[in-house]
Amino acid sequence: MSIAQLEAAEIAFEQPTGLWRDAMHRFVRNPGAMVGVFFISAIVFCAIFAPWLAQHAPDQPDYSALHNGFPTGPSAKHWFGVDTNAYDEFARIVYGARISLLVGVVTVAIGLSAGLVLGSIAGFVGGTIDAVIMRCMDIMLAIPGFLFAIGLVALLGPGLRNVMLAVGIVQVPIFARLLRGSILAQRESDYVLAARAVGVRSPSILVAHVVPNAISPVIVQATLSMATAIIDVAGLGFLGLALANPATAEWGSMLTRANDYLVSTPFLAIIPGLAILISVLGFNLIGDGLREALDPKLRGRV
Repeated sequence: MSIAQLEAAEIAFEQPTGLWRDAMHRFVRNPGAMVGVFFISAIVFCAIFAPWLAQHAPDQPDYSALHNGFPTGPSAKHWFGVDTNAYDEFARIVYGARISLLVGVVTVAIGLSAGLVLGSIAGFVGGTIDAVIMRCMDIMLAIPGFLFAIGLVALLGPGLRNVMLAVGIVQVPIFARLLRGSILAQRESDYVLAARAVGVRSPSILVAHVVPNAISPVIVQATLSMATAIIDVAGLGFLGLALANPATAEWGSMLTRANDYLVSTPFLAIIPGLAILISVLGFNLIGDGLREALDPKLRGRV
């Protein structure tokens, strides 16, 4: 075999696999990311198969399980015990996973959709439009996110739908500023100048070329924002702002009802607290893994 053939074979062997395939390969090799995937997969499994996993309905009390009117601990009939309203704790945990995942997906979808539009326009158009949009985002960021969400819920009224809308609005400036900065780094790239030179219209350049190349940090932030959304909604639920119906299974509301029984029945606070911890830790580990897989500066660490 000639030297030219050997070089050709080597080049063919080292052909690039593509950004996303290469990033997925590094993501799978990240132990922390795999732990996060395991945690979130367990939460998703509980949410999907909750009717088959739970022995009892989450909103059907079993007063015979109470001891002199007080909640009891784990038993063969109630694996995680019952709460102050005689609801099965295990059933409320697995059914509560549905609300937590719904909250994370909806709030991130609200913040991401609005942030993508505002950040794309601000970063690509620039000028006065950029200044106006970014000053509005600065005003929103000047208010602590959780306090901002409380104010919006107080304005809109309590309820899960309003809570998700409020937390989603709080996340808009984060996505907008992140995408704007990424687009500013891509706006004067050679491929953008080439597209302009051949007469491609600016909206087409933005949608078809700039945004796909600038979206990687936004995807990472979306994963991390799901963890933040779960914490915020749990905090609002702890304050009694998330759900009007106490029979609805939601982890933050479960912590509220356990507040007066921390000494006698600490499991009422420990179990939903661990559920929140596992879900938030899982999303954070996945977000860190995606960041290391998609960031060229960190590729050597994985």
